[in-house]
Amino acid sequence: MTNSIQRSGSNRQWLENKAIMGMFAFLKLLPYKHRNWLMGATLCRFLGNIIGYRKRIMTNLDLVYPDMMQERKIKIADKVLHNAGRTFIENMYPAEFQAQNSNIELWGSGVDELFKANEDGRPIMFYSGHFGNHEAFRAALFQRGIKIGGMVRRMANPYFDLNYKNMLDIDGRSGPVFEATTKGALGFFRALNKGAALVLLIDLAVREGELINFMGKPVRTSLTAAKFAIKADALFLPYFSMRNPDGEGFRVEIGAPIEHSDPLTMIRAATVSLEERINADPGNWFWIHRRWKHISTE
Repeated sequence: MTNSIQRSGSNRQWLENKAIMGMFAFLKLLPYKHRNWLMGATLCRFLGNIIGYRKRIMTNLDLVYPDMMQERKIKIADKVLHNAGRTFIENMYPAEFQAQNSNIELWGSGVDELFKANEDGRPIMFYSGHFGNHEAFRAALFQRGIKIGGMVRRMANPYFDLNYKNMLDIDGRSGPVFEATTKGALGFFRALNKGAALVLLIDLAVREGELINFMGKPVRTSLTAAKFAIKADALFLPYFSMRNPDGEGFRVEIGAPIEHSDPLTMIRAATVSLEERINADPGNWFWIHRRWKHISTE
């Protein structure tokens, strides 16, 4: 994504973007930790109720964990909303986020294979879900000499969409970022095939795809990440960016790579690894996400 991209929208969208960016400019006047705490607390304490996020979280938790005590679900919802608020403001200033998180722990059974693939120039197809803050993962890898790119969906407001995608470049510290279009997917694969390290999330709600159980419910799931990994002979590797209990620091787990077989088998295995991480730390997953809106009854 570059600054040369032009966007056109309505006058209302232009004003909305100005208001949003003005709010961010005001918040940036606050100290980093205070700003992030304020956004997390605001979303958790009242804004999440007003805009329906808390209700959606509780609905999803009821669907997946029907036998869980209500008190625990409320605690998970609080943690999810705090994480979402902090993540939102952190990701608007990714360069500052990296500066404030200059020593993120990187651990897991796949770390050695990650560095070997990078040293050998082998493409790396990372996968993950809406977990913690993905910018912690990109920061941790950049600190170790690896630029991470990916694919993002276009936002409804074209002016804010342009601002956000420009921010994702992080002053040249990002790998290539593509828009989730046919043209973008082609560019994504070409970059991967040339040896890039890229990310796709496997817990996106899609209308088409294979039926795969996710958290006990059959949902349509894209096989694209596995297909690209096979075609590019890329290492297929999971990562999970976990926010620490203090709400400020992060740890990034690099899981064991999934061996190439067929796309469906690989995505099923990838889904299991994501489920295990969610069950171990449900407050770090983005339960606001409408993962089950296309839930299948087949």
